[in-house]
Amino acid sequence: MNVSAINSVKNNVYMQSMPLKVSNHAQNTVKSDYHYSALDKMGALGMSQVTPHKTLAVSFTGWKPEAKNKDTIEKMVKIMKDPNVKKIAVSGHTSPDGDSFGTSFAMANLINQATGKEVDVFVFGKDFPKHYDYLNTNPNVHVIVHKPGKPEQAAEAEAKYGKYDLAIACDCAETKLMAPDYRKGVYHKAKYSLKIDHHPYKEEYNEKYGKMMDNKYARTANLIDSELPAAAELAMQFVEPLGLKPEELRKETKDAMYTGMLTDTGCFKYAQAPITFEDAALLMKAGVNNREVNLNALGNTPQVVLDAEKTTLNKIQYSDNGKIAYFIEDEDIKAAKKACKDAGYQQEGKDAVKDVCGRLPELEGVEVGFKVAEFGGAAAFSIRSRSYDVSEIARKYNGGGHKNAAAFQVPKEGRTTEEVVAAVIKELNEGMEAKAAK
Repeated sequence: MNVSAINSVKNNVYMQSMPLKVSNHAQNTVKSDYHYSALDKMGALGMSQVTPHKTLAVSFTGWKPEAKNKDTIEKMVKIMKDPNVKKIAVSGHTSPDGDSFGTSFAMANLINQATGKEVDVFVFGKDFPKHYDYLNTNPNVHVIVHKPGKPEQAAEAEAKYGKYDLAIACDCAETKLMAPDYRKGVYHKAKYSLKIDHHPYKEEYNEKYGKMMDNKYARTANLIDSELPAAAELAMQFVEPLGLKPEELRKETKDAMYTGMLTDTGCFKYAQAPITFEDAALLMKAGVNNREVNLNALGNTPQVVLDAEKTTLNKIQYSDNGKIAYFIEDEDIKAAKKACKDAGYQQEGKDAVKDVCGRLPELEGVEVGFKVAEFGGAAAFSIRSRSYDVSEIARKYNGGGHKNAAAFQVPKEGRTTEEVVAAVIKELNEGMEAKAAK
């Protein structure tokens, strides 16, 4: 964003030609509507807001919430600030990654700081990953490590945790990706249930009505913006509407936002829109130490986790034409992950294996990479690509995701995992050949 150019336009044109009435959103009472100035409407200038001061003031994300997000954010903020909403739960998905943790902690801290309310953050797994301890430092944000149970154990979860006034799902494309007992016994039992996510899922099973339906009917409100590479960027859009200023935020709040962006973009390798880099710069200007967060989120690797990575790297295979690289989570990889679990690094071990998958399309000559794990009677694929749209094959098998990252399951139907993999490779090659022929 060219701040000098925008200031020049502001000072030489708009400030001289017309008086500007601008509402200040960094206040304790959030107004029910946003008033945009003429400069706000200039998309080329980043929808920046002119203030009576001689400095360029923009929202924390570098834009005002766009029309598609504005109403939803205001609705969610109203619920968060409602004095009758006292018991609040925030969660991500099972096997949480950096964006799941980042968005969850960012939202929990924002709500706590803006309202003074204490917030519970549910982490689904056996342990809290040690390398995310730097996010868990606010005494008013309580981490609850919940080992996922079966759907029929929902009543037990409800009895254990009680009824929440508000439950928020972060970076969770579908509620089925949360712990099943938590989903049915806590999330869906809350008076208000919200979703903040960047995955382009449009339908979800609504347990109340017992059928698939549009997301807008599945919860109180859904904030979904698939143009952003990380859900944590959506959390940034709540700062001003909640009456906060970037420089006033707690350190762990800003670190959480940056963690989500950093990890879900592969250290910004997969970020394509300028706004992501602008968001990162805004966070750093607000006090985030890039190297510190990098070391915390992605460094300090225990030897047992490095061993899991080495084991996985040795399992990489290639298609005959070399355009597809993949690995199957065999007994050796499972044993390496178990060793991580036994040493207290369960999530770190899972992440090490998943990260190898993410690096496959970076190999010379490789266009698509995937990992396969057995899941019940199906082969579960986590797939990444360099430029080919892998969301198409994911949708075919009732999965989903983005163009360059998706997941799906293929029923084995009596076949071995290797036979399923061979069929998927054939399908992918045919798809890439068809694309090249156009």
